[in-house]
Amino acid sequence: MSKFFHYDKELDTVVEGRAPVERKTGDWPPIECIASGVAPQQAQELRDFFSKHGESVEVTSDGNPVYTSSSQRKRLLKLRGLHDRNSF
Repeated sequence: MSKFFHYDKELDTVVEGRAPVERKTGDWPPIECIASGVAPQQAQELRDFFSKHGESVEVTSDGNPVYTSSSQRKRLLKLRGLHDRNSF
């Protein structure tokens, strides 16, 4: 049987047992979505499309949108007629 050890910050020592799982606070790291990107020549056209619909989203020079939240991602994919079957 395996033993597990972790560093306990409160005790300032290594202890036996699994470390407690840290809960996420809801922060969602920005994700550059390559799958919903466009060709680099169409990047400005995608920026214009988003601004025309009142959305502020960064589009990289490669043509990939950078989503800042899961709800924004879902909303903007739907706006473009796309659906991610693996989304949450």
